[in-house]
Amino acid sequence: MVISLIKKHLSLYFTTSVLVTITVLVTVSAKAEILFEGYSKVVSGGVHVGFIVSRYEFDSKKKQFSFTYLMKTNELAGNMLESIKAVSKADLSPVAYAYTSLAGGQTKTIDAKFEGGKFIATVKDGANISKINKALPKGVFLSYFLVYEMLKNPKGITPGTKYEYQAIAEEDGAIVKGMAFVKGVEEFNGIKAYKILNDFKDTKFTSYVSEKGEVLSAKSPVQSISTELVAQSSAATGNFQVPTALLKSLFGEVPLGNKNELANKGAVSSTKSLQIEAPSKPVVTQPLSVEAPEKPKVAPMDPVEAPASTNKPEPIENK
Repeated sequence: MVISLIKKHLSLYFTTSVLVTITVLVTVSAKAEILFEGYSKVVSGGVHVGFIVSRYEFDSKKKQFSFTYLMKTNELAGNMLESIKAVSKADLSPVAYAYTSLAGGQTKTIDAKFEGGKFIATVKDGANISKINKALPKGVFLSYFLVYEMLKNPKGITPGTKYEYQAIAEEDGAIVKGMAFVKGVEEFNGIKAYKILNDFKDTKFTSYVSEKGEVLSAKSPVQSISTELVAQSSAATGNFQVPTALLKSLFGEVPLGNKNELANKGAVSSTKSLQIEAPSKPVVTQPLSVEAPEKPKVAPMDPVEAPASTNKPEPIENK
């Protein structure tokens, strides 16, 4: 979730095998309704070090939710790139997900599916390959769907309520216990929001979630890292090179990022100001109703140049 906020955000060069795996595992329906789409800026120590693009969709035909995510940081945060495609049923039980990252020239992928009460996955971390095949406890969900899970609760998101859960940490392929406590209601960037204290994978962070279930911000004071939803894509991408070919592979287009409450307040998103990578170089919450998108499909991603640095930022969570 944006909940491992930075730990998962890595640098770049997706191999053909990785692309094929993601293409086979996830499929995005062109007819799926976009519930949320936005750009967030990543800040570390008060410095703008990267951006995140994320989208939630629901396919009313297949009754499935899907989540698509890409994060990129600059050299100050390790020149990292990470992507996730995840699918859940209408009741938020997991269907499948594909995780891909690369740091220091080393690629890590996790291709997972859930069937017959089992969590089955193949993990490739550099030259090492391992398998996961274990029982999936009842009620476990993919961590990036935490807010939907909270909204599904009979009380919804209510101040003073504590939510204890087990969720899959997508970047680790592990089932982890977590806790979210709704401390109260505050105004965040002019929007009424719930202040939520989170504890996931031994990382504590605070998030602000709108009444519509949109994550406006997530911050880890200890690690001095935060993400914040912005009204315009350019406010998140800044002077960073934007991997447009990779975005098209993941999202089917370059997202405008204007399907969210903040953008709807009057700001108009635009991709015109983005610094685009050279075309010759083919190149990581929502409404209250719980129904969902279909198995996502991704067009092959093009390679991205390897990062200039291999430093990795401290992980934080973004659930």
